[in-house]
Amino acid sequence: MQFKLRFDRVGYWSRQLGTESTMSRRNVLSAVKASTATALRTAAWRSGLCLLGALLPLASSCGDHSSLSQTLRTCVDRWNQGNMVGWGPGPVNVAFRRPNAKEHSSIELGPRRLCIVGIAVGDGTWTCLQSGTSAYWCPPLHEATGPRLPKNATLDRHGVLTLDSPLKGTHPAPPLPWQRYPREDGYIHPWTASGKLRAGLRFKGEQRGRCFLAEETARSAVSCLYPSGGRADACFPRRRPWQRGDLAACSFGPGSRRFTRWVITETSDPQIFVPWNTIGDISLGGYKEEVEAEYGSAGHGFHVIQRYGHNVQGYYRLHGDRVVVTFYGDRVGEIEFATRYYRTKSGFGVGSRIPLGPCHRTMGYACLHLWHGFMWNLRLREEPCQCWVKVGRGPRSLPATVDNFLKPWFFIYVDHRRVSGFSFALKFVD
Repeated sequence: MQFKLRFDRVGYWSRQLGTESTMSRRNVLSAVKASTATALRTAAWRSGLCLLGALLPLASSCGDHSSLSQTLRTCVDRWNQGNMVGWGPGPVNVAFRRPNAKEHSSIELGPRRLCIVGIAVGDGTWTCLQSGTSAYWCPPLHEATGPRLPKNATLDRHGVLTLDSPLKGTHPAPPLPWQRYPREDGYIHPWTASGKLRAGLRFKGEQRGRCFLAEETARSAVSCLYPSGGRADACFPRRRPWQRGDLAACSFGPGSRRFTRWVITETSDPQIFVPWNTIGDISLGGYKEEVEAEYGSAGHGFHVIQRYGHNVQGYYRLHGDRVVVTFYGDRVGEIEFATRYYRTKSGFGVGSRIPLGPCHRTMGYACLHLWHGFMWNLRLREEPCQCWVKVGRGPRSLPATVDNFLKPWFFIYVDHRRVSGFSFALKFVD
């Protein structure tokens, strides 16, 4: 996959893709690593990127220690004001400086001084740059864009940046107008809960095309593909999951209050059912952030039922029914559904019949009915379950015993000889 990066007048990267990508944010990583260095070298840094005007006179006072301290304090404050939750924890170098040789060759930056946050990765750093809105733009999570730098600050697990040595005689950077909006990694979330564009934000231009997740997609956003092959990587659908004809607002860049009005041309949540792993775009063992990007997070489409430890169980209202999803930390641990919407390629799903078939003497049972590795009507508690059960991912079920409680378990529920629902879990749930 080849692509070119450019930095436009409001300070964010856009791409011209030779081949479009629909892979997940993590699966695409290996595909793009080889081309990243070449792609970043083709980037052009335009003169529109600048710092907040108040920083420039401070930077010119090179002999004034208090001015330099305040400038550095402002660099840190602007990072934290962007709610950069997608970064950290880890060591950081933050400075108001000119780009070094590695950064210049990787991203082709100009010679002007600006706030740069270098986040340690491997033997180098990811180079995050302050844009014209004073929000930060950070590179795709590929190889390092800068050299290893001396540590002078730390990011915590929430993305909060703290200097190792507090600066005396400085004051907090005043908030900027765009910071009154909810935001994540510098990008404004444009829609209200009722689906209206927030007051003070505006559309400029209109596009249409399909939307999906990619490795470079901004946090809590989706990527949308231009008809010409370019891609916008910070688009926010008005509702999730989206339907054909729905609107998305595609940001002009971190901190920008301008958005492209985007008409989505393909629905999300496809009708697919991959036994016994995936429905729509929700997969057992898949990443929570990918599900939330398409279907919504807690309070925004995901209705929380209960929390226990690091696990969260809730449901999405989809296709006239509830699809229950339990997240084990950052992964999908359980999926339950009873809607007829999702079907296999052969049409199997809720409402289908499963033939009982002949008895088999196996696993200590005198008569056990089997179907595609599932076992019929096991006694899991006091009474037979009136369901089909399969343990493990192999073609044949493992014994349904305590020894296998930590293996994946799959249930097909039956009512009046027809499938009434499904439940998949990474481990047995009583």
